[in-house]
Parts: sequence; structure tokens; C-alpha cells
Amino acid sequence: MLTNALIAAGAVCIFYFVMYMVVVDLTNLFTWFWLIAGAGLIGIALLRRYAEKKGIVLPVAVKRTVRAAACLALVVFFAVEAVIIWRGAAKPAPGADYVLVLGAQVKGKTPTYALAKRLDAACAYLKENPDTLVIVSGGKGPGEDVAEAVVMADYLEARGIAGSRILTELKSRNTDENIRFSMELMESPEDAVVLVTNHFHVYRGVGVAKKQGLTHVEGLGAPTKWYTAPNQYVREAFAVLKYKICGQI
Repeated sequence: MLTNALIAAGAVCIFYFVMYMVVVDLTNLFTWFWLIAGAGLIGIALLRRYAEKKGIVLPVAVKRTVRAAACLALVVFFAVEAVIIWRGAAKPAPGADYVLVLGAQVKGKTPTYALAKRLDAACAYLKENPDTLVIVSGGKGPGEDVAEAVVMADYLEARGIAGSRILTELKSRNTDENIRFSMELMESPEDAVVLVTNHFHVYRGVGVAKKQGLTHVEGLGAPTKWYTAPNQYVREAFAVLKYKICGQI
């Protein structure tokens, strides 16, 4: 029963890897996790089947240790995922001083789906809170024609947000820099800030912002494509654990 379940789970992982490779791409290195996990699960299943045929039995202590470690890993993983999902679904209070939109890849002068959804979420908040300013944060990454913040500012202006409300941060290359450089454009670290990113990234993004000194920061999540969600959420769980261990959140 367990052997068949492991084979089935491994096959699903490998299928997801192939689908992601064909439909999206392999620029996100974490995508290889699915191929490795799938091969590993099938390999364990085949070893179990071989051991059963040969009558090889592991010591009880080893079995219990492996089961305990597997159960602990699953409990930690699902606990982290629950927090990520919960925080990603939270809604910020109205009346923030700033909306801070984290950058993401652009193609030419067009935001990718993930970035467009972040900007749409920010735009909705800004229209409901006309006194709130917005900081668009993102430098020029590899393969990009212009800085992400330039594309982001143009996108918001085209949707009715006045240019006088938009501040651009043009140097950052990652989330840490997004926040650190954007803080230089704020009046005070005690200002109320709504940090806009995709749902899966809200918890870590807000954690980084608090670690860097923002005292009143909430998250606003934007959707991602459904077929990329497994990759994004699983990757994010590992990232959150890494940031926790390294004291970054």
C-alpha cells in the first residue's frame, strides 16, 4: 500500500516538473525540486519492494526513527504553509501612509502576470485611499530593457493613479533591497505601510520589513497563476525556514 502510494506521489511530482518546464520555464531553479523529489520517492518505493522480496527487515529502532523524522518534517512543513496562506489572505487597514509594491520581472516594458496582479491590488487600495502615496520598487534586472519601477509607475498612471502620488525606487535587486532602499523615500520608519506582493510571499515580505525597522507594516496579497502555485508555495516554505534560521525575519 505504502509502496504504491510512494510511486504514485513520485509520478505526480515528475509530471508536474515536465508540465512546468513546458508551460512556464526552468528559470526558477527550485522547479528541479519536483524532479528530484519524484525520483527519490520512486526510488524509495523500489527499495522497499526489493527489501520485501528479499526478506530484509530494518531494526525496529531505525523504523521508528525514520517515521518520527518524517512526521516531524511534515508537521513543520504544513505548519509553515498554514501561516503563509493565512497571512497571505489577510487584508490591511485603510489609511496607510504608503503602499510599497515589490518589483518582479518585466518583459520589455510590460509587467509579467505576477507583477501586474500586484499593481492591480495596489491600484485598488490607492483608489480607496486617495491620501496614500505609493512606492514602486525594482531595479533593472538581467534581460530587462528598463528598471522594473519605471514599468510599474507607467502601469499605475495608465490606470488613473496620479504621478504626484508615485515614488520610484530604481536600485533594488531583491526583497531585502526593495524594502531597504524604499525606506529612504519614506518620512519615518513609523509610517503606516502596506506591502504589496503575491499571496505566497506576504508573510516573508512583511517579516523582512519588520526586521529592517518598519514598525507599522501590513501585507496585501495578489494572486498568482494556479498552475505555478504548488511550486511557489512549496519553495516559499523552504525560504521561510531559511530566513527564520538565519534571523532574517
